[in-house]
Amino acid sequence: MERLLDAMAHHALRREHYLRLLHYLEDSGEDQVSTSDAESRQMIIRNTITEVAYNVQATVDARHCLLIDYRVTNHNDRQAMGNMLRRAKSIVRNRSFTALFDKGYYAGSELETAQGLGITALVAVPAPASNAPDPAYNVEHFAYDHTSDTYTCPEGHTLTTNGHVYTKHLSRAHPTSFHQYRTKACKTCAVRHRCTTAKNGRLIERNLYSPVFEQNRQNIAANPELYKRRQAIVEHPFGTIKRQWGYSYVLTKQGMERASADVGLMLVAYNLRRIFNIVGWQALLAYARARAACLALLSGWRACWRGYSQRIKRLASSAIYL
Repeated sequence: MERLLDAMAHHALRREHYLRLLHYLEDSGEDQVSTSDAESRQMIIRNTITEVAYNVQATVDARHCLLIDYRVTNHNDRQAMGNMLRRAKSIVRNRSFTALFDKGYYAGSELETAQGLGITALVAVPAPASNAPDPAYNVEHFAYDHTSDTYTCPEGHTLTTNGHVYTKHLSRAHPTSFHQYRTKACKTCAVRHRCTTAKNGRLIERNLYSPVFEQNRQNIAANPELYKRRQAIVEHPFGTIKRQWGYSYVLTKQGMERASADVGLMLVAYNLRRIFNIVGWQALLAYARARAACLALLSGWRACWRGYSQRIKRLASSAIYL
């Protein structure tokens, strides 16, 4: 009996703990909380596999596979592209570069930001959420007319919109807005069974960001070989660090700032090792010595200037009192 009462008391304490976590989520507006590391979050690693972790976003130079920027976050890549491009533009001090991203970065608002910055971005296009029974009637075979704001299906029927903007809340933070296009011709269409199984006929949803999505598709179509290089560029440092060196995790569990420091140390080590392999140890050592000589000269100049400034101040002070 005593053991049973102890077990009940233990579970009552656990219930109180989880209720406190629930109240925290309700008050903060967050959709999850981590009890192991307060700032880490559960994220999809691949397919349906998830882990409580941090996410590392990095910008890699295409010529030498050197890292020029990184950021540790606790959210996925979907809303990260715009900020990464702003930082890259600031670092390289121009916008005449092409940025390659995987499909995790595919978001209309971020593509719009890239185009606003004047940067060419190529982002992999995710597979459509649904397909027609016959692939010949998938949405990519429906022609859109910008002038009339209509779609024409493979059978020549016109799909129109009522102009209303619909919204889907796929997640709490990122709702999706779109127009819907339909046609009454579906009721009597001879190939309807090949196009859709929906009771009310074929429905096409056009996202409000469709113009930037279409521009992205055109960019990829114009540079198919360039986009194929993405994995060879950005996965080079991650493959080396995680697979060759075995650093697939960070040692700290006390916040994002410490995790970022851990990751930064790994990336600096990678860059140094990479530079060794590219230019050789002797060239790098000569460069370091030259830089050290320049820094020593600059340090000496600063010391002289500091002494000279203090002397001028003393003379000026004496002149005032005289």
